[in-house]
Amino acid sequence: MEEAIFWQAKIRAYLEHPPDDQTEGSSGNSKDDEISGWVTADAIAAASDRASLRRDNFPTRDTETELEISHLLSGAKQRLSDVARGLSKTEKLQQIAADASSNNLDTLKKRLWWLWRCLPVERSNPSMLLLPADLYLPDASIWSHVSLASALAGALENKQHPHLASFTFSPVQELIKASRKMRDFWAGSWLLHYLSAKICWQLAQDYGPDSLLYPSLFQQPLIDHWILQDWGDEFGPWVNRPTANQLLTSGFPNVIMAIVPKDKVADAMKKAYDTLIETWENLGKEVFKELQENRRWMPDLSENHKTWGGWLHAQWQHYWVSCPIGLENDQLICSAKDESFGEWCDRLNEAYITRDDRLFTEAEQNILKEANVGSWWPYIFDKTRFMLAAVKNARTWEIPTAFGPRSTISGMGPVVHPDKSDWVAETETRQLWGRQAGLFDGSEQLNATETLKRGLHKVLPNILFLKSEEAGATYPDLTAGYPDLTAGVAGYLKVNDVCHLRYFHKVCDEVREYLQTLNLSIQEREKWGIPWIDDHNSEEYRRYHSRLLNAGWLVEDISLKGSKELLAEEKRGYRQEIQKILDREYGTNNPASWYVLVAGDGDGMSDWLKGQKLKEYKEYVASSVTNSQLDPNVREFIDETKKRMGPATHNALSRALLDFSNQLLPYLTEERYACRLIYGGGDDVLAYANLWEWDSWLWDVRQCFRGQEDPQGGFTVTGDYWQWGPVNTNLQKPKNVDDRPLFTMGSEATISFGIVIAHHSVPVAIALENMWLAEKKAKEHRSRNQDKKDAVQVRVIYGNGNILTSTIKFKVFDLWRSLLDSNIESSIFEQAATLWSQHPAPAAEGAIASWTGVFCDRREVFQGSEESKEEFQRKLGEFITALRESTEEEKMDVELQNWLKLAAFTIRNSEIKINQRWGMGK
Repeated sequence: MEEAIFWQAKIRAYLEHPPDDQTEGSSGNSKDDEISGWVTADAIAAASDRASLRRDNFPTRDTETELEISHLLSGAKQRLSDVARGLSKTEKLQQIAADASSNNLDTLKKRLWWLWRCLPVERSNPSMLLLPADLYLPDASIWSHVSLASALAGALENKQHPHLASFTFSPVQELIKASRKMRDFWAGSWLLHYLSAKICWQLAQDYGPDSLLYPSLFQQPLIDHWILQDWGDEFGPWVNRPTANQLLTSGFPNVIMAIVPKDKVADAMKKAYDTLIETWENLGKEVFKELQENRRWMPDLSENHKTWGGWLHAQWQHYWVSCPIGLENDQLICSAKDESFGEWCDRLNEAYITRDDRLFTEAEQNILKEANVGSWWPYIFDKTRFMLAAVKNARTWEIPTAFGPRSTISGMGPVVHPDKSDWVAETETRQLWGRQAGLFDGSEQLNATETLKRGLHKVLPNILFLKSEEAGATYPDLTAGYPDLTAGVAGYLKVNDVCHLRYFHKVCDEVREYLQTLNLSIQEREKWGIPWIDDHNSEEYRRYHSRLLNAGWLVEDISLKGSKELLAEEKRGYRQEIQKILDREYGTNNPASWYVLVAGDGDGMSDWLKGQKLKEYKEYVASSVTNSQLDPNVREFIDETKKRMGPATHNALSRALLDFSNQLLPYLTEERYACRLIYGGGDDVLAYANLWEWDSWLWDVRQCFRGQEDPQGGFTVTGDYWQWGPVNTNLQKPKNVDDRPLFTMGSEATISFGIVIAHHSVPVAIALENMWLAEKKAKEHRSRNQDKKDAVQVRVIYGNGNILTSTIKFKVFDLWRSLLDSNIESSIFEQAATLWSQHPAPAAEGAIASWTGVFCDRREVFQGSEESKEEFQRKLGEFITALRESTEEEKMDVELQNWLKLAAFTIRNSEIKINQRWGMGK
């Protein structure tokens, strides 16, 4: 019965607080008599600490006034038209209300899940998702507010104290960085995502989806996938079936924060850990079964062998902490007229605030009638994060020494082998690993974790429970979730005309004919792992895989038509002959020679979560409220007090970030450009790009993240939201992007990126290490006024090991991009870099213009084209001037030379020379 009360209270938070009531503003006032759990929960959750700003602080509103919303962070305004504030009591809601008093836990859970997931999208107008919780301070949606109130209500109704619990897990062996192939890189990222999603799903089943504060589960593809598997008949009309690409893109972090009743914290954290281990062991079983039963890889290997089950069992470490939301045995809401109010505030300040900050301001005290623990929310959240970091940093475990052969990728852990002794010879394991099983190339030896990653894509249909014919029809191929290192060729084919596609086919035909003459076959790869080409209307783009343009990787797929395994000497000979064909046809500019990896991270997100970057309340209050209508004390409070990151506002930010990471970012990466999103979670980005589009993709993503103008004209920008409404009529409607305004971080936010452009001979592990280091250095990059972040660092890693490193502020990056559009030969940029190293322009006014003028006058390439010379001279001058203003003086000359060299590199390697007449008319 006690558990039923928990779910009844959560449902009551929705039913007794419907949108048509809430949009007139929550008073946040407590009654004189004993208050029920959901009323207290509503007051604590009140968006942006509306305990101070009550309805009676504002003038009476015209209920017919068009709805307005304020951006959560920047305060930018926009109006929503044709959005009904009230939801009629539909038959579904009446049914849920009737079931709300049921003691059947399955019924109660299903009803709560429906209210959380389906009610926000019940109406046809997609802007209902933005329905504000308060008409006077419309900074968060009603859905975020009610969801947070529901999370608190269950604990309070059972007379329990709500706790903010945080759980995280980390691998003993690094899963992502230790990668030899793109397949390993994708698998490591997806494994962390999948394990975290399973933990969140289990906690949501036990305590409700609203209890997961971070990450938000709303409209998450994996969560929606499992919802449809469990309740498809009932939830189907409101929940869209995720696409295969959505299921294969990572987005869940490995840090989870949930609101849990005090007496359930330990059980919840144990359940989280048990789910982690159970899910991991199931993954190991599926891959083991695939290798042994379907591929007969190592028939003598047992599943519980120390090099398989023994290593996998010890793979994960977990950590958790919990922090009470408000002090135990103390009131959660206190009247400002209460004699003990000051002491109550002091106790909360001492418990949660480690700095000199103190609540409340003098202006606020003049209008304050009561307060609740929600006012201390950012400090409670920050303390929980600090406690978790402290616990994690105190870990003392060490990785045991592995005797005998160790992984050739990471050097960690024993190589998988079936021998029962403590020692096995390297010659023996080398022979065992010569059995390729279609997953290995015979030259590598992996530990159990790395082997699991390598075989993950083969077992996806099993672990996602897609065995039925219906599921198979919906997801015909779940094995191509990753791009090959050669898949950047998709960008080459996208930006060039059809002659290049035909020439690509010609070269692939030659390679295949050579293999056929030797009675050799290759493993066919139908998918590129690049959605733009995999989903292309023309099958011509999918006739051949880009892997045919790389001799070294292609021989890994070669086998004789029979059972004989190829010897290393034979493979070496085949590789040399294939390379001759490629060199003859493409010369030094093989479009598969370079691959591009990108990592991005929002700047100062912890400061946003703490509320340190928020503005005064006047920036968020509805524009229809004028100062002349307000009491002087209220006006002073609004003008002088910085908005807090209240509980529901925090919850709203977590949910709203999904607009960027689950809708806008995938569209820009995989539909607008021929790239592949590997991880998109909140403000984090991990992607595979290509040499021809990385700069345009990067600029578009940065503009989107900040809610700036869409460079391609596909989205209109209002109130720091993006909404589809193309000025450019050549753009097609995105497949998985809602019609409503979509949240961006706004003009006050910035993001920094690290980019690696690596030659195909550079191991993925080295490229990844440089990618994350580049991201770190971008965040550390200083301008002349010493501001950090909002920058990008690009590293070109050549086959000989040399690295060209270029770092720049984003506002200058766009000027650099414009230089590439000038149709200037690469040699011009190389000459400019050389000349600047010998004769840099002095700092005197006009010196840069004189320098660029002299430089362009001496270049023969501009003869006969005075207009192009003047245009390039202007652009070059603007770029140098902006770079000088935004770069520390001692680094200016080096950075300019490096960016000019990068321009030369980009132009030189992206120009693929072919006979344009070849293939015409075919």
